[in-house]
Amino acid sequence: MVFQLQGPKPETVRLGQLILRVLRRHAEGQGAGPLVLAVSGGTDSLAMLLAAATVRASLGREIIVAHFSHGLRKSAERREAALVRRISKRFNLPLEHEQAATGPSEASARDARYAFFGRVATLRDAALVATAHTQDDQAETLILRLSRGTGLRGAGAIREFSQRKVNGESIALLRPMLGATRGDTSKVCAEWHLTPASDGTNRSVRYARNRVRLRVLPQLAEINPDVPHALAAFADTAQEDDDLLVQLASQAVAEVEQREPGRITWPVHSLRELPVPLLARVWQLAWGILSGDGAALSRAQIKSMSRLLTRGSGAVNLGSGWSFTVEHDTAALSTGIITPVPFAPITLPVPGEAVAGSWRITARIEISGSVNSDAWRAILNPDALGDKVCVRSRAKGDRFHPLGMNQEVRLQDVLVNAKVPRSQRNNIPLVTAGEKIAWVPGVQIADWAKVTTAATRSIVIEVRPLS
Repeated sequence: MVFQLQGPKPETVRLGQLILRVLRRHAEGQGAGPLVLAVSGGTDSLAMLLAAATVRASLGREIIVAHFSHGLRKSAERREAALVRRISKRFNLPLEHEQAATGPSEASARDARYAFFGRVATLRDAALVATAHTQDDQAETLILRLSRGTGLRGAGAIREFSQRKVNGESIALLRPMLGATRGDTSKVCAEWHLTPASDGTNRSVRYARNRVRLRVLPQLAEINPDVPHALAAFADTAQEDDDLLVQLASQAVAEVEQREPGRITWPVHSLRELPVPLLARVWQLAWGILSGDGAALSRAQIKSMSRLLTRGSGAVNLGSGWSFTVEHDTAALSTGIITPVPFAPITLPVPGEAVAGSWRITARIEISGSVNSDAWRAILNPDALGDKVCVRSRAKGDRFHPLGMNQEVRLQDVLVNAKVPRSQRNNIPLVTAGEKIAWVPGVQIADWAKVTTAATRSIVIEVRPLS
């Protein structure tokens, strides 16, 4: 095989300039770390390597070549690895190579490959991982997604820049050649007199993508010879439209959305006011924050959530421990319907601290006169509480005497009126004295446990989550 270093290479320069433009378009927040090129040895990835190496003086960053062998075609993969190694050496580029048995499925192979790229990016402190997806890949992906009933978000197909979660780490992915075709990459390899590696599985119609490539696109090309470009243009338009809707959705809930680890909440009335396209994107954005970049709710899940929002109360199981709940005036997307197991009563030393369930409770003595403005901090009368203060979960038949009322009421009614979600009621650490509830944290103290004007000291109790 001849490797032609000399001579004019206009197609290579043209592709190199495309890569530079895409890099500059997504320069914000990249950092100055190396650029990792994912090179399989096929036509497209070799063309990316050759073009990037040609313009590397203008890149302003180191180039690292990453080659992964799936362990499924051992002799062919040895030849591919040797080819990538040889070209990397000619350009004096560092090469990271790994071989692993990935399993026969497309998904397992893809996951293993991206996990390797993630490890290389972490090891080399890289800013970006570039893959060699072309306009033809974009067209194939769009057809596959449309055939499965995708919406506008999926019609955006392959994004030029995205983030991907790999083993808990987020890596930045760049596809700098979506503006090039396979014809362009073939011309680049021809300029260097290179014969790229050929994967025989790419000719098998057992795989859906190959059926699109070998059967569907040729048929569409008889209608429009420039069909890859036309489909890629549609994908670009879909991306732009979806990006605008995502921006509008984010703005619509910016002032009312509440985020905490494993949970995002909204006022029900705010969600009900949104048009369906914006509502779906609010939930998709939240799902991505909670589940990781690339995660998406299905159309069926969103329809179920919409029905629940209209109905007004209940829960939708989203699988894998996640749920969407509507209780009172709050809607929540969270890690499951939390129904904590009630914890056994414990004694709270005064002064001192104790742990009950998922809470840490502390008690101290203060001179009376403190003003309380924290629902999770209570100022109580030590004379009323007596010598034994305990903490426990609620029990059937519990009654409570709220501050300012002249009689006891059912604790259940107090919690409902306070709009405490049903899923959280067993988790409240009730502070008791004898058989009586002195304080319902987050809600109210008992009238009989309040500090009087004659008191010279008080017990201050605080409840905080262990996390």
